Amino acid sequence: MSGKPNHYSIKHPVIADPNINEDEWENFWQDAVNGTIFNSLRFLSYHAPERFNTHHLTFRRNGNLVGLLPAVISEAEDGAKTWISHPGASYGGPVWSPSLRYHHLESLLDAMINYAHDIGINQIRLTPPPVIYNKFPEQQLDFALQRKGFEVVRTELTQGVRLDIPEDELLGSFVNKTRTAFRRAEKLGLKFRVIENPTQAEFDRFWEILVENRAGLGVTPAHNRKEIELLHNLVPENLMMAVVEYEGQIISLIWNFGCNSRTVLEFYMAHQEPFQKLRPVPFLTYHS
Repeated sequence: MSGKPNHYSIKHPVIADPNINEDEWENFWQDAVNGTIFNSLRFLSYHAPERFNTHHLTFRRNGNLVGLLPAVISEAEDGAKTWISHPGASYGGPVWSPSLRYHHLESLLDAMINYAHDIGINQIRLTPPPVIYNKFPEQQLDFALQRKGFEVVRTELTQGVRLDIPEDELLGSFVNKTRTAFRRAEKLGLKFRVIENPTQAEFDRFWEILVENRAGLGVTPAHNRKEIELLHNLVPENLMMAVVEYEGQIISLIWNFGCNSRTVLEFYMAHQEPFQKLRPVPFLTYHS
């Protein structure tokens, strides 16, 4: 977190506002420059209220909503307080309006920093989404954050593929090894199915495969069985569960988040090891 914001004259500066209107918030993130499903209050509500010390913030200019910050406050043993992008989401904010010019974006950050000082925050940690999630391929927020004294403390690799490839060219875009695996799966009779309204039995099978697969990698899923089902009830329009079946049995799965109108995040992909020879993952990748 930077020490002090810049002080310069700006007409109609951005003002921090801790008052949250949920409907207004939900409508805003969907049209924001860098809004994702992870900014949705409906999405974040899958966490138990007592799990985090939630402290969200909105930003206004001329009374109009121009930014959001979904966040929580974490307090260390020594009493130091850190304001953090919500740890129950892959990416956070600040989320900002395409109506803002660059100097307004800096004004928004000034408002955020001033507000943090006013409520006794010692540090701010933010996790903005990679630029691939943005409405426009620009990095104004990254630049503005560094201008305000923020430092990059962790960088992760993000990979992406275009989804506008014509279907008749899709298989040809795969490497030869993957094309061969897909054709083998097709010949063996594997079936792809999107599950729009999962049954309890389908949730159970999904969870069984996911846990078994992650255990083989020495990790556990980021969500528990109850949370996966709850998310399907909270934001069904933003989730896609699909499976590959062999002789009527689910052997592989994928769980995608529709993050916004431009970007889909593959959150989980898993298969059962005994069926690996059937090559279900390339088959699943192609169809999903």
